[in-house]
Amino acid sequence: MLDDPGLYGPRVPLPLRVQPVPGESTGSFVNRLAHANGLSLAAFLDRVGQGETPADPQRVEKYPQSTEMYVNEAGLRYLAVLAGRSPGLLQQDLPSLNADQLQAGGEDEEAEWRWPWEPLAGHLVRYCPLCGDDLGVGEAVWLMLPDSWQVCLRHGYWSDDSRGRGPHCVPLAELPETLTAHRVRQQLAEQWGPAGEELFADAFQVAVYWWTRMPDTMCWVRRAWTAGLDAREMRAAPLVIYPEAAELARAMVDFERAGQRDTADRTRWLEGVEQLMSGWGVDVTEGRQALLVWLGRHRMGPPERGYPAGPPRLALAWGHNRIASRTGSVSQRSCLTWQLGMAAADM
Repeated sequence: MLDDPGLYGPRVPLPLRVQPVPGESTGSFVNRLAHANGLSLAAFLDRVGQGETPADPQRVEKYPQSTEMYVNEAGLRYLAVLAGRSPGLLQQDLPSLNADQLQAGGEDEEAEWRWPWEPLAGHLVRYCPLCGDDLGVGEAVWLMLPDSWQVCLRHGYWSDDSRGRGPHCVPLAELPETLTAHRVRQQLAEQWGPAGEELFADAFQVAVYWWTRMPDTMCWVRRAWTAGLDAREMRAAPLVIYPEAAELARAMVDFERAGQRDTADRTRWLEGVEQLMSGWGVDVTEGRQALLVWLGRHRMGPPERGYPAGPPRLALAWGHNRIASRTGSVSQRSCLTWQLGMAAADM
């Protein structure tokens, strides 16, 4: 049963329903719902009743990859009625409707919408177009994700928040190593849970450091060109460094599993990774510093308490857990706080 929208809210759903895509942005869903019913965005919002419409609905409708819709609690109820779904079901699929993203205002407040030109949290990433075709969506879908990119293993596509600079989606048929890297990431998460994801995040951050200082590394240049991207373009970095990040993550898992952290053990591990770097064509002298920072934060073993039970369990080092988050983007889930786009001198 749908929640009562209040005195001024809509009473019945729109004639044609639209199925939300899990992770979809609210703006993307609302546009699709309006279009399915032959309405412009402005006309759709007029049917909602009380509310604060975007200053330029045509601009918002034209650039769904750049802006996101946020509502208060009353606005969520209105939207739920129009969509023919309960507020709770909408919140399951549309991240920007989660309780922590709802705008201020109590139950008796009028419905309000906000359309900031930049999302308040996360990145708008194009949903795989072939997945959209399989669902019969009929138009572009934009996801709200913690990171600015994602991989579709089913169809072999890389997509990101390119904002119109070149293709939103890159086929990976000629970059099978990137697809393999994504499978490795999934395997680490399945085998080791949050620890696997966090060690991948650490490895990815090390690779970000490397790319920032050495963007002309030949394997990365070749991948960027194969993808039709500029080798020094920042959006190319996650795609081109993915294979090395996945292989490094495996080595980090081995280090944590061994639990041997004295100077000799750390030196042996570092020498092994430096051999990998040489094979990749990554300058060892330039890239060693990031590995030393990581080893410094993983010097001490995990505390004896504070880890939830459940096999398999890989308890990460104390220095890692003091910094890394269990949720969020790759950079948030890492103990290395560098950001893609930082100047090399700031890393």
